[in-house]
Amino acid sequence: MKKFLLALTSFIVLNSFHAQAQGDSATFAPSFAVKWNPESLVFGKISLLGEYNLKHKKSITFGIGIPASHSTTIELDDKDRRIEMKTFSVMGGYRMYLGKKTMTGVYFEPYLKYVKNDAKAVIDADLNGRTVNFVTTSKYSGTGVGAQLGVQFMIARRVVFDLFFLGPEANTASHKVVMHDTSSQPWTQAEADDAQNAIDDNIGDLPIVGDKLKVVVDRNSKTVSSDYSGFLPGVRFGLSVGIRF
Repeated sequence: MKKFLLALTSFIVLNSFHAQAQGDSATFAPSFAVKWNPESLVFGKISLLGEYNLKHKKSITFGIGIPASHSTTIELDDKDRRIEMKTFSVMGGYRMYLGKKTMTGVYFEPYLKYVKNDAKAVIDADLNGRTVNFVTTSKYSGTGVGAQLGVQFMIARRVVFDLFFLGPEANTASHKVVMHDTSSQPWTQAEADDAQNAIDDNIGDLPIVGDKLKVVVDRNSKTVSSDYSGFLPGVRFGLSVGIRF
């Protein structure tokens, strides 16, 4: 990891010096780039990004995440769980390049974004000594503001590689999770109490939201639900590739 960070830092510094040394031509012509973030497929969306270079070293950026349902495996409670999710997102930013070249080099970009994510999974759990299957649904929506550092470079002035490696953000978010036992057997009071105790033992370990999470156990409907609304920090990073026109 230290070697990777050192190499990345060296590349950014050298790229900045190169940009300052080269400069732009005396004439400026606006240009446009269309990019794609391949890793967005993991989160159930096709992420397309656009950049319009309206001034020398200044660009307006726009991104949209088109929902595309995707199943992935993640580890929950020391078990691999299959989760299906889809995501919609929109984002807008104002990018300022720190070197002298147009649409190339290190940049700083404040941005606004909105994200809506839906996920579903079937999770087995122990309930007072009995194994039950919970159909679990998750709904998240959040609006945030952030600022990111990145570096963009091109091959033959057409093929674009955009690496955004540091993007802290602040979000106002709401998140609701509902777990419903699909078995025909009704819950006993002991099973309902066991579900409540299991939730209480775990939510305290959650950062930021642990003491603010609203949890409801309903014995009659055999459901456990949690709800949170408020502040959530975040971070944005990744790589997109595209074409400049």
